[in-house]
Amino acid sequence: MELANIAVVLKQNELLVAELYRVCKKLFPDYSREFEALALEEEGHAAIIDSLIEEIAEKPEEWSHGKVSLQTLRLIQDQLKNTLAEVRSGSCSSRYALTALRSFEQSMCERSAERALVTEVPEYKHLLTLFAEGFDNHLRCLQDLEKKIFPGKDLFDSL
Repeated sequence: MELANIAVVLKQNELLVAELYRVCKKLFPDYSREFEALALEEEGHAAIIDSLIEEIAEKPEEWSHGKVSLQTLRLIQDQLKNTLAEVRSGSCSSRYALTALRSFEQSMCERSAERALVTEVPEYKHLLTLFAEGFDNHLRCLQDLEKKIFPGKDLFDSL
């Protein structure tokens, strides 16, 4: 049961990140296409997790816990919800939204889904790898966007 909960929280987190990317579309309208593309990729990751949830339910014996706990994923979820609330309320700078997204993507690079759920089934192992690579790709994209949006500024200038 905990494996299914891990997958569900992973999916919820992906959808929260998609929401945050969509908020960034409004904050940085000149880059709305880039942020929408990132949001759509997050929703694609959520769809991948849906297939994992089904597989875990059908064949739980083929899955095991990784190194990332459900508690850690819920903590990340709380942080995402708080960040979304802060950014939506306007109680922080627009730069904070980018910094928070970068922090999330960085932490998930280090704690990727393949470390939360483990399987030896090649098809699903491959999906987990693709999912994990998404964090790294998004981190690079965010770094590039930040340089374009805030040229010549250091990451910590406006925090």
